[in-house]
Order: sequence, then C-alpha cells, then structure tokens
Amino acid sequence: MGQFNYSKKKTTPSVSHPEWLGVSAAIGKMVNSWAGRFDVAAFAGPNAAEGHPAFFNPLTAEVEVNVEKCFGDDVSPAEIGDISDREVQYEFPRATGAIFHEAMHARFSQWDLEPAQKDLSPAEFRALVMLEEGRIESHGLERFPNNAAFLRSTVLDLVISDVANVQSDSDTVMAADIAALTLARVDAGSCDESDVCELHDVIESKLGASRLEALRQVWLEAQRYDQHSVAEGMYPLAKEWVRIVTEAAEENGDPTPDQAQSGDGAGMTPSEFAEALAKALEEGAESALIGAFGDLADIQMSEEWAEQVSAKQNAAKTAQEARNEAVKVFGSGTSEMPTTTSYSKLHEERAPRGDERVAAVQLAQLLEKAKYRDRDETEVTSEIPPGRLRTRAAVQGVALKSKGIMTKSEPWRQTKRKHVDDPTLNIGVMVDISGSMGGAMEPMASLAWVLSEATRRVQGRSAMVYFGNDVFPTLKPGQHLDRVRVFTAPDMTEKFDRAFKALDGGLNLLNGSGARLLVVVSDGEYPDSEKLAVRKWVAACEQNGVAVVWLSFPSTYGAQPTAASLLKNTKAAMEILDLDLKGSAKAIGAAAVKALSAAS
Repeated sequence: MGQFNYSKKKTTPSVSHPEWLGVSAAIGKMVNSWAGRFDVAAFAGPNAAEGHPAFFNPLTAEVEVNVEKCFGDDVSPAEIGDISDREVQYEFPRATGAIFHEAMHARFSQWDLEPAQKDLSPAEFRALVMLEEGRIESHGLERFPNNAAFLRSTVLDLVISDVANVQSDSDTVMAADIAALTLARVDAGSCDESDVCELHDVIESKLGASRLEALRQVWLEAQRYDQHSVAEGMYPLAKEWVRIVTEAAEENGDPTPDQAQSGDGAGMTPSEFAEALAKALEEGAESALIGAFGDLADIQMSEEWAEQVSAKQNAAKTAQEARNEAVKVFGSGTSEMPTTTSYSKLHEERAPRGDERVAAVQLAQLLEKAKYRDRDETEVTSEIPPGRLRTRAAVQGVALKSKGIMTKSEPWRQTKRKHVDDPTLNIGVMVDISGSMGGAMEPMASLAWVLSEATRRVQGRSAMVYFGNDVFPTLKPGQHLDRVRVFTAPDMTEKFDRAFKALDGGLNLLNGSGARLLVVVSDGEYPDSEKLAVRKWVAACEQNGVAVVWLSFPSTYGAQPTAASLLKNTKAAMEILDLDLKGSAKAIGAAAVKALSAAS
C-alpha cells in the first residue's frame, strides 16, 4: 500500500494543494490520534503519494494520501467534509482504512531504515518490508478492533492498485509477495478468510501446501514481534522467508528472490500464473468490499448503541449527583435548614415595596408569553422523502440485501415539532454573595423577590440558592418568597458548580420537560475552576433546552462584568441592570423571552 517509500529517502517536506488543506488537517488529526503522536503532518491531493494510494515517510514524519485512489475520482473537499469525524469515516471506508494503515506505520514502524538496508540483502530487506505490513496491522487492531472493517474494505483493493510493486519475472517470488500482502492479513485480522479462498488456492498451487504453511509460520512470528524500534529481531524472519522462497523457486525453475527482477513491473508481460493471481485478487477485493459493508453496519450500530448506553449512564450519574446535592442544600423535606460554611448573614427582612410589586406583575405578564415558547420535537424516519437522507442507513440496507436479508430500510429522517399547550415554567435562580457583589445585595434581594412572585403568578415552580464559600437555599422548590430578604456578601469565593447542581437536582432542569429557565445574578468574577463549571453547565443547558438569563450589575473591575466573556458564543441572554432596577422587569422579561425562544 505504498507503505514507507524507503528507496527514495525523501527528506524535503511535501506541499498540500490549497483546496485540500482542510482535508489534510483532518487526516493529520486522525493519524496523530491513532499513532499516539503529535508530530505527523498529512498531505492530501489528487497527485499525492507519488501514484500510491497512500504512504508514510518516517524521515519527514509525513503521511500522503492520494484522494482519487482513496476517496474516488472527481471527489471534492466539500463532499468529504471532516474525515476525522467518525460519522464521515463510515461514508469513506476505503480512505479510512488506508489512513489507519499509514497511522499504524507511524505508530509501530519506528526502526531505522538505513541500517536495515545495509545489514540485509535486497531480497531480505524486501521480505522485511512485506512482513511489516501485516505486523503493524495486527498490533493496530489489538488497540483499535473496531477499525478492522475499514481495513477489510481497503487492503485487497489497494493491493491491486499497488500490484506493480510486486510484479516479478519470477512467479514463485510474486506468489510469496502476494501471500505476504493478502493471506497474512487474514491472521492479522485485516480481512476475512472467505475473501482470499480462491487466491489461497492459486498461491498454494505455485508454492505448495507445506511451503505456504512454513511462510505462514514466519508471518505469524513477525506479527507477534513487538520491539517496534528495533528491527534486528525481524532479521532472522526475513532471512528465513527468503530461504523458503528460494527453495520453492529453484524447485519450480523460477528466478530466486536474489535473481528476480521485481518492484516496478516495467516491460514485463504477465504470465498465465500472474493473470490467475490478478483475477483471484480482483474477485477477493469485491468479496471483501461487500463483506466489509456488512461488518461496518454491525460495528457502526454497536458503536451507536454503546454511545447511547454511555450517554444514558453519564446522564443518570449526573442526575443522581444533582439529586444528592439538592438534598444537601435544600434539606430532606424537614423544616431545618442545612448547615453552611458561608459567612453570609440575613441583614434585613421586609415586606415588598409598591414598585417591586409592580415589577413582579410586569415580569409575570412577559413570562406568561415566554412559557408558550416551549415546543415538543419528535424524530420520525421513512422510506421516502421528505427529510434528510441518512447515508449510512441506505448503505446498511444495501449491505443487508447483499447478504439475502430482506428488511425495510428507512433512510429518510425528519423532525416534527409542535407547540406544547401551556407548559409548566420552571425557574432556577442563583445569586452570587461573594465580596465583589457586596454593593449590589439590596437590588439583588429585590430582584430575587420579583422573580419569585412573577413565577408564582404564572403557576410556575421556582427554587433559589445563594452561593459564595458555600451554597444555601433561600427558596425551596415550589415555595414562594413572601418577603424581601437582604443578605450580606462577605464570602471570598464562589461555588457555582455546587449551586447549579443543587438547582438541577431540585427542579430537574436538564432532564425535565416544559419551559425551563436558569437565572444567574452575578458579575462572573470566579476562580478558573468555577469558570470552567460555568461553561460546562451553560453548554449542558443549551443542549437540553434550558434557557439561560444572566443578570449583572456594573462590575467594580470595569464597565463590563467578567460574565460577558464567560457567555461568549452561547445563546444565553445577558442584561446589565442599574442598581436602582429601573426598567428591570421589562429587561428581564425580554431576556427571558429571547432565551426561551433560543432554547426551544
């Protein structure tokens, strides 16, 4: 498959076609991930790899991929997209297999080239290179077993593309070379025995059953060899290979490996045996491609199931952690307040003022409109349009039919949406009580009451926590805040992560239904670990249809609070309010409408 390109010893860097830079970058990402490296560069294009489908050059740490041979004629970069995405890899299995093969060279073929060429005869060095093909794939599939089907769809087809490298004026030498590139890969796990059964018979007719088995023992021993940076341990195997083939060639009256002219196929007229090999190889490649489609369908389905199971397990674990945190913060249903290490104290408690009541009514009117923004979505599949074509489902249907399995394929998928009648509005409120928010505690208390009262007026559910050195509740889920309660803000840090988990566990924000809204009142001046928590949970809210409104006041560190940078590139709505809260109800309501609309 082009493998190393040893003979040319190319040391100058390759240059990608400008239009293929994106594909090259994605291939480089794949190769480095599979190879466990970070220094491999990839270059893709219609003229790459010097006529081979692909090769890895260890001298420059480069992988070159000929896009016409790997992806198909007349393919454009836009048609390929991001090949490092597992979904796309299933759409281009041959290319994925070829790239994976070269990545395994980058991972396991770490031995020095020049000493091997000096220490071995040309025939022995050629045998070493042939044995290396199956060896690296065998070790690669031990680590990445789900890539076997990609190799199966690739190896025989690409051996045909590279057949000039093994054409020889010695039928015996050619039979041995083809055996190393095909039959050995059955033991490596790269293709199935059914793909090479006819090829096996043709090769055995030339080498004999006993000698073919002797060669098999050599390649099996080579595949077990795991000293990836030391080639000397493979030397005896290469020498033994040449000895066995030499005996077979002498018995058949063919040139021996040391005498044979091979490697470029120039000026050679294929013998009757060579034509039989080529025919068997082509039939095997067709069988492998069909079989690989079935394997890919099975593996893809198992990977999707595994992802779904893992996602459900992670979601269940996250939900359980949130419920546990809610019990700690809100209590277990008793009237006792949980203990807290926060230094915040209740500074003032009073009845709401007239302007606060007016603000609550105004906000309730806006929330009444906002809660109807929630929509129900259902994914449906069908045999015919409309919808989006799922390429993999179509390919799986063809693969199953090729196996004689008649099943209904529904490759078209669409999402049907409808508005939910009067969904319940759930609002979780988080209030920052760290020292940087000390000057805003009075308006924050007023705002907390307004939010609670407005939610009650629209028959919603709300819960509220204050967070600083610790997290404590000011409103349990479903309760109503009847008075304005002003707390102090002396704390030195902010436990945002724990506060969100408590609200999520109390209101089931991430996994619940209906219109769900998270309101954060803070300037965003957090430690780095809590900033990461903000980004994590805001992203989770977006993914699960939870609207986010972030309310802040002019920061003591500048006009724009730090929260603005935390919410960059998110759908969260942010409002910077005046300390006297003039127009706050309308601003909050507008932000809630915007956020709920974006979330749904």
